[in-house]
Amino acid sequence: MTSTRRMGSVDSEMGESMLNAAEEILKDEGYAALTSRRVAEYSGVKQRLVYYYFRTMEDLQVETFKRLSIRELARLRDALASERPLHEVWDICVNSSDARLISEFMALANRNEGVRGEVITFIEESRKIQVSALRKAMVKNGSLDQGLPPDVIAFIGTSLALALNRESSIGVSKGHPAVKKTIKEFFESLEV
Repeated sequence: MTSTRRMGSVDSEMGESMLNAAEEILKDEGYAALTSRRVAEYSGVKQRLVYYYFRTMEDLQVETFKRLSIRELARLRDALASERPLHEVWDICVNSSDARLISEFMALANRNEGVRGEVITFIEESRKIQVSALRKAMVKNGSLDQGLPPDVIAFIGTSLALALNRESSIGVSKGHPAVKKTIKEFFESLEV
């Protein structure tokens, strides 16, 4: 049975403030610290107000990820429309949102079915955009049927970008310049 209690708008200034707070808490302290009390402290409101805007903490987690997902997908779609979509998409993937935030959402996805569904939707949609950019470039230069298919390249590229991002965030850089150079040269060969 759905609750009939009145809810505040997530899109309101207060709702946005709470989403900002949740994002900061996840980045700075991790998912274990994401409580209604911490969100209220960050937002400067009473704890019960958090539940006026979000029925549960799980709902707050889902909305926080959705907002991040919308931002990132918009960036990828803009990149797809650029003159050099492969370079732009790669740049977004390699310089994506904070590596810690991504790790925290992946941890939440293991515990929160709603977040898991949103993460799956985001990954699949972003992969479609990446594959589209690759397919377009490969058709244009006649290499679509030579070598690896766009789906495989997109998967490898995303995995490399995540690894680079995560390692960079903790200070690892060994091999990074060579990987970035190789990817850049590969994209140069496709976007001629």
